[in-house]
This record gives sequence, structure tokens and C-alpha cells, in this order.
Amino acid sequence: MTGSRRLTRLLAVIAGALCGLTACTGEPDPSPTSTTPVPSASTAASPTWPPPRPTIRTGEEACGGSAFNPRAVRPYNPDGPAYAGAPIHLTALFVMHPYASGELESELPGEWQAQWHPGMYPEQYTQLVVCEYFDDDYQSKKVETCTYNTSTGGKKTAELRSARFIYRIFEAKTGKQVSRFTLPGRVNSCPAVVYGAAGGAHYQLVLNEELTAKLRPLVMARRPG
Repeated sequence: MTGSRRLTRLLAVIAGALCGLTACTGEPDPSPTSTTPVPSASTAASPTWPPPRPTIRTGEEACGGSAFNPRAVRPYNPDGPAYAGAPIHLTALFVMHPYASGELESELPGEWQAQWHPGMYPEQYTQLVVCEYFDDDYQSKKVETCTYNTSTGGKKTAELRSARFIYRIFEAKTGKQVSRFTLPGRVNSCPAVVYGAAGGAHYQLVLNEELTAKLRPLVMARRPG
């Protein structure tokens, strides 16, 4: 046998041995199948943004109207937290009478108010609703005469009268009344400047410190649940 024939036969033997170890189909080997699961469209869906606004009712709805009607009371935020657990129980105050001017209107401590809570729609974290009503059954009397400046540079007088206010406190989630009390007015509410028609009567308003002290046991107490 010539040398060239021996070389050809040797190469054939080597090729046959290699074909015994691997598939000699002439086609490339298929890629290995991945075992990593691919998330479906339903599991990969992103949350809605911004989130839908929760149900937050007006002060008039939560308090039962400007003239109080117990049957008209509605939960302020029915999907919110119950009045339970550790303080602070965030609280919303609604003044349901026209006698308080903006600068003298009752106000709660900032850390009690849901509007300072971080995040969108902070009102949804409110646990208590405080409704301030003028007590029409109280026998009001003249305290003093107020003299104030008008917008035209003149002076006018008006009566400053005593007053008492009713506070009804409701659980924001359920609309259930949890407390009720009254407080007398002590703050002089006569304006320094009057725009337009003057005269009439003004009523003493509640001191913020007295209202805060009365509400503190409700706002700062640990509740069952």
C-alpha cells in the first residue's frame, strides 16, 4: 500500500472515531434550551400611576350638614384606617359656622393634621373628624362694643357677644360619633378693618389651646385594635 493510501485510510479512521463521539449530521448543534421562566404579560404589568384618588368626602358630608343632621353624617374616608392603634390619630377639623374669620379660625397642631402626612392624597390617613358648630341654644349676651376702622378710613362699632360651640367627633372611616363636648368662646373676633357694610355682631371664638387640650385624650391615646 502506498503512503498516500495509508494517509487517506488513517484520516478516515480518525473521522469515524470522532463521529462516534459526536453527531455527524452536517447540521450545527442546537442551542441548549433556557430553563429561566419568562414572566407573562399579566405578571409583568406595572401598577397604575398616579394611583386612583380615594373616596374623600367634604366637611359638610362628614359632619352632617351646616345645620347638623345625624342622619346625614357620612364616613369621611371609608377606605381609610380605623380609629385604632398607637397615636398620633390624624385629625381633620371642619368649622360649620360663618362666625370665624380666616385668621382667627380654630386650628389643630400641625402634627395632628393629615395634610402634613407625606405622599399623595394625605387625607386618606385621617382617623378622626372634628366638627365645630355654633350653639344656637346658648343665651348669648353683649360683652363689649368693638370699634374698628373701615376701608374708607372711618370708624364703625359693632357688638362683641358671648358664644358657645359644640364639637362632635366622628371616626373618619365609619362616621360613628366617638365624643361630643362644648367650649365657650373667649377670643375677641372683631375685625381691625371692615370692607363694605359694617356693624352687626361678632362672637367670641374658642381658644386653640383649649380645643387642643380637650381633644388631646382622643388624638394621643392608644386605641384597641
